[in-house]
Amino acid sequence: MSEQNTSKGNPITRYFSEFGVLKECGRDFWLTNFIQFFDGLAYFTLIAIFVLYLGKYCGFSDADAAYWVGMYTLFLSLFAFAVGTICDIIGLKRTYAIGFAVLITGRLLLGCGVDFGDMLGLSQAASRIFVMVGIGIMAFGSAFMGPCITTSIRRFTTLKARPTGFNFYYMFMNIGACLAGFAIVDPLRELGGDPAGYAWIVNVGTCFSALGFIFTRFVNEDAYAVPEERVDKGSQVMRRPLGLIAQVARERAFQKLVVFLVLTLGVRLVFTLQFLVMPQYYTRTIGNDFDLGMMNSLNPFIIITGLILIIPIINKFSTVKLMISGMSISAASLILMAVPAEWYFVIPGIHTLNQAYFVAIVFQILIFAFGELLFSPRFSEYVARVAPKDKVASYMSLSALPMFIAKPINGVIGGLLVSYMCYDGIAAKMDTGHTTFWGSPEGMWTIYLIMAVISPLAIILTKDMFVSDHPEEDAAVDEKREEEEEAAEQNA
Repeated sequence: MSEQNTSKGNPITRYFSEFGVLKECGRDFWLTNFIQFFDGLAYFTLIAIFVLYLGKYCGFSDADAAYWVGMYTLFLSLFAFAVGTICDIIGLKRTYAIGFAVLITGRLLLGCGVDFGDMLGLSQAASRIFVMVGIGIMAFGSAFMGPCITTSIRRFTTLKARPTGFNFYYMFMNIGACLAGFAIVDPLRELGGDPAGYAWIVNVGTCFSALGFIFTRFVNEDAYAVPEERVDKGSQVMRRPLGLIAQVARERAFQKLVVFLVLTLGVRLVFTLQFLVMPQYYTRTIGNDFDLGMMNSLNPFIIITGLILIIPIINKFSTVKLMISGMSISAASLILMAVPAEWYFVIPGIHTLNQAYFVAIVFQILIFAFGELLFSPRFSEYVARVAPKDKVASYMSLSALPMFIAKPINGVIGGLLVSYMCYDGIAAKMDTGHTTFWGSPEGMWTIYLIMAVISPLAIILTKDMFVSDHPEEDAAVDEKREEEEEAAEQNA
């Protein structure tokens, strides 16, 4: 039997051969993943302790600390609208340089602002102004990362390797998220003590950002994996950000994309629950001794493991089918939180509400993470594939518009639902049986379940109108039709 036939017949060999397509991508693809890894470490270490750092080290009140973390995420989405067009106009390498320079400046103000104020003899309230300014600057710099990195992934992957490339990019991101919790945050908290340990975490994160910047200096932005996607730099000279935004907004491909993004909002909002609702739900149903850090590491660990195991399998399915399947699975995971906790008493060994809630939480995370690893990499890939070759970063950044609108809405909804259905002290009322379904956490999750299920149903019903298995070809057809219409108008 020939070696080739042996390779085809051996399932283990076939499995690992699927990863071999990444050899086509070259050095710049791997540099991009290291940029993503260190930027992710900086982000996830910060977001894990952001509220605690502002409250305990910088002296913010509980309300002000939560407000400024919320403003950071809002600024991040807002600034993302403009930076994609900047990347398309001035190029990847210069955009990386600007983004990291601004990001590191903001992080230095955030991490050293209070100490700097003390050195100047300022009051704590005055010193906090440095921190607030740092948050705004940091958000602007962070906004550059997403569009630049996803544009790089598309640019440095061949058509054959692109699905695996986006899977690998998402896996690298989750490796950073997983390491951030148990390998960096917890040891530094213990080493530095309270509250100094939080400042150590912020400043070590700044060092990670600096490492990410160093890797950008070795990227060759002209190393297109698909030569046909190369952009003529001469055509970029006269373009301006606002003009490019207006041009993108008029394109049929982008208009279809926006409708698709709106349809996915129901399930994408569930992703924001991880930091908006879940911490309060965990501690108020099980107790303040609930291990938040370890539980937050469970989701990325499952995604990393799952992607390693199933990348060769999921690459055989279409992008749209995987997105719909992932959305449906992630939405369905909320059923485990929505059913009455007493139903779990049928499981041997489950005798208390605490045990029931713990089982529901673990299984919800397991199922949700599986849906996420099907949906999220495919989602980023789909947006990148829809975009014309010279507007990838613009599409990636402008695609944040629906989430920018939805984030504050979800924040308000989440706050109201928690205050009425998962308030502090509800565990004692549930133990005595003095709660109704719609006055309990299960009622809250039922509302979120309804919101989440709408997304996959809407995509299935409107698939032929707004979503395509071949977005590049459809975008090219739309672009040609628009050119013909413009020519006809000029001749009329």
